[in-house]
Amino acid sequence: MNIDDEIRNGLNFGFIDNSTQALTRYQPSLVTNNNGTVLDTLEEELCNTDSFTIAVAFVTLGGLLDLKSTLTDIAAHGVHGRLITSTYLNFNSPKVFDDLLHIPNLEVRVLNQNGFHTKAYYFNHGNYESLLVGSSNLTQNALKKNFEWNLRITSTERGDIINKVKDELENLWQQSIPLTTKWIEDYRQNWQPPTTTPQLSKNIARSNPIIPNKMQKSALESLRHLRDAEHAKKGLIVAATGTGKTYLAAFDVQQFKPKRLLFVVHREQILRKAMQSFKEILGGPDSDYGILSGNQKELSARYLFATVNMVSKKSVCEQLGESAFDYIIIDEAHRVGQNQLGKKESMYQRLMNFYKPQFMLGMTATPERTDGTNVYAYFDHNLAYEISLLDALDHEFLTPFHYIGVTDYEKDGESITDKTSLKHLVSDERVNYIVAKTEYYGPRNHDVHGLIFVSRIEEGRELANKLKERNIDTIFVSASDTVETRENAVHQLNNGDLQYIITVDIFNEGVDIPIVNQIIMMRPTKSSIIFLQQLGRGLRKAPHKEFVTILDFIGNYDENYMIPMAFDRSNTSNKEKIRKQVISPSISGVSTINFEEIARNHILESVSKVRLNDMKRFKNAYQNLKDKIGLRSPMLLDFAKMGSVDVPDIIQKFKTSYAMQHKFEQELPESLNDKQQLFLTFVSEEITVSKRPIEAWILKQLLNKQTLTDEDILSRLKEQNIFCDKETIDNVASILNLNYFAKGKRKKYGNVALIERNNSIWKFTDKLQSLLQSQVFKKYFVDALDANLWNLHQNPTMYHTRFTIGEKYYRSDVIKMLNWEKEPNYLSVGGYSLRQDNRFLPIFISLKKNDKFQNKMIYDNTFFDRSTLPWFSKGGRTTSSTTEQKILNLKKFGIIQLFVRKYNDDKLEGTDFYYLGSARVLNAKDIVEENVDGKPTKLVDFTLRLEHEVDSGLYRVLTED
Repeated sequence: MNIDDEIRNGLNFGFIDNSTQALTRYQPSLVTNNNGTVLDTLEEELCNTDSFTIAVAFVTLGGLLDLKSTLTDIAAHGVHGRLITSTYLNFNSPKVFDDLLHIPNLEVRVLNQNGFHTKAYYFNHGNYESLLVGSSNLTQNALKKNFEWNLRITSTERGDIINKVKDELENLWQQSIPLTTKWIEDYRQNWQPPTTTPQLSKNIARSNPIIPNKMQKSALESLRHLRDAEHAKKGLIVAATGTGKTYLAAFDVQQFKPKRLLFVVHREQILRKAMQSFKEILGGPDSDYGILSGNQKELSARYLFATVNMVSKKSVCEQLGESAFDYIIIDEAHRVGQNQLGKKESMYQRLMNFYKPQFMLGMTATPERTDGTNVYAYFDHNLAYEISLLDALDHEFLTPFHYIGVTDYEKDGESITDKTSLKHLVSDERVNYIVAKTEYYGPRNHDVHGLIFVSRIEEGRELANKLKERNIDTIFVSASDTVETRENAVHQLNNGDLQYIITVDIFNEGVDIPIVNQIIMMRPTKSSIIFLQQLGRGLRKAPHKEFVTILDFIGNYDENYMIPMAFDRSNTSNKEKIRKQVISPSISGVSTINFEEIARNHILESVSKVRLNDMKRFKNAYQNLKDKIGLRSPMLLDFAKMGSVDVPDIIQKFKTSYAMQHKFEQELPESLNDKQQLFLTFVSEEITVSKRPIEAWILKQLLNKQTLTDEDILSRLKEQNIFCDKETIDNVASILNLNYFAKGKRKKYGNVALIERNNSIWKFTDKLQSLLQSQVFKKYFVDALDANLWNLHQNPTMYHTRFTIGEKYYRSDVIKMLNWEKEPNYLSVGGYSLRQDNRFLPIFISLKKNDKFQNKMIYDNTFFDRSTLPWFSKGGRTTSSTTEQKILNLKKFGIIQLFVRKYNDDKLEGTDFYYLGSARVLNAKDIVEENVDGKPTKLVDFTLRLEHEVDSGLYRVLTED
């Protein structure tokens, strides 16, 4: 079909009849921030355009930064564009105009005309043109957050509307004046910031009561439960810097109502700020509040704010007495295990061992330690509440960030590596390159307040000297410097006397510099924990701080794979999912993640090489989680809620949590017999990791009531909006009574049915009831169910339909969920199998194949476009073959269900597939191709059309090399 016909079908679909089959890219569409974002659409258009013109009234630094890495990539391919903007309402600041001048492949002109309110984005794709017109200016909120409506249309170059728009854009271009340095200086002299109505929240007087935010409310409830229901004497709050831990502690003091409070910090500078926060919450006379430090000793205060070195002194302890306080709060609780040189116990340990409060609360943003300290143990493993950096961003507690993975300096095709010598790390060429990149991405000059993290002390010192030679005010500090030196550096940065602090081994934690608006990482990522700690140094909110720029200079480092894993909540070892976070990264709010093209390739290469299923990774994850939860052995639900490896990875590696515990524990206090272990293997392999929650849901219900009926199950699942029909009920029953499985597999699982279903009534079998008499076995059984149902709790919308487009499924999941009567031999299924009654045809396609492909036919399935791709039959088939002839007649959507993965290497890439939705056959032809043995083999070459075009991000993941 030629381009005219495709666009004609798209227009017909959009304006006349939406049953018309048309490619999504040619359909008129409403572009909003509800399903995807405006930014997604603009990036897709830019990545596929030959040239572009943008006309927008308003531009912000954040909006420009959203697109800069994409503009860098397309510049490398010779793509240039134009931008027309305005001085309307004085909205655009001089800094924005200055920023625009630093984008080399963007020619900018300014229209000085009142009432200019245009928002138009035009793209020339060569064989067609596209236009986005609507409400979105080039601001970070408009591109990712605001309620925006934009209409996107496509046209040939002969279309009347597109030509009228191009004429209007050309008229605007001719009326506008070129943006120059002199124009910006003149504009700056006369510019006044636009007058806007201040946000109400900023005008509310502090005399009005401060109320807990959503995070604080949940934490307060958890603390109350910890004390009242579990009678705990200690608790730990883990929350990212900037989320309001001090206010949270004050709110909990308010609900606890202690007679006397002790608030402990490690540095005197923090005391007064903390005390002021408590005053705002608790109120009361100033005489209630006192400080204990080297300079003040107000020991009789009701609320005492003390440095740890003073309050842990023997003389002070004796003067106050062990029962002096009924509530103690330890700020920066990760410091509890840090001993002074030559001391057997730390000051914190001495404090905690001496004072006997009714309750002790620890607060930290960084509980995972590289120094071996188990922070959780000091607080009896009572984790009251935890909110990660990514969760805090979701709740808008932190300043948004724009992370850009920048290609590090290369010379003669050689990249910076883990082994690069110092002289090359601080060569003039590399320093000039880094300065150029920071000026491109910004902020720059005296607007920047930045932290630079490097690998080595020598590198940091030399880099500071090289930057100072370039008139960039910089200082290097490390752990070898005194506290006073470090604090003075922070003071200078806050005052604007410094542009950068360079450091190698400090400022990962425990420092509060709200003014920081740029983080530069010039070292390989060796730890996801440290990566997020360093990134988080700039996320505390501050007045006039719209966002933080994170520039990560990415060389050819071995551990580059840790970068996308740090941003991924699922903790998966599935390489295709990790690649997706590199090629098409996603993060909530207005924050963005982008990688320059070469940097992206360095990361993808690292992902390809790394072994993510090695025993060391599981052992570390197991020990870290055990540190967190206490002396008991971690269960699957623990990993689902707060572990650093994914539950399906555990089952694939060990089969059961019990087997994993045996691997990592010297001795388990409780044991399972052989029959119980076989049964647990069945539940873990067939139910825990299943993408369908119905089996786990039914078994959990039967634990609490003796019987269920078909009607009970169908009606209650419908109430919860979980997809289930009568056929699914039959399939679930056959799985739970093991009739679904072949004889060999039933034997593998101990041949013990879980349920009986007679006359639509469900109940446990006598054998299962007998097994459940063991409380040890029951614990593992319930845990295996809960680990599956946790996914339902976390992502309920995933289960509203049979499959979710864009999610990944195993062949075994798909066959079950399409309700096969009996589990087939998956070797016979291969790439496709038609259900016996012809109702469903799942197709499994590996786009890239190696020479171990079992079909012996080595061909690559390459998408024709985002909704059309070839698919080849099994060897030796023709259009006259029985199954293929039936397939050829499947002209409607609904029967063919298409599942795709990029590579066929099960060992390295995993065995699951992305679900792309339903498809239908457009056409088919008989062909003959040579197989890997050089023998001519008959095949059918089908062309499939998807019902829903592949999401642009996933399409890039599947098709980019």
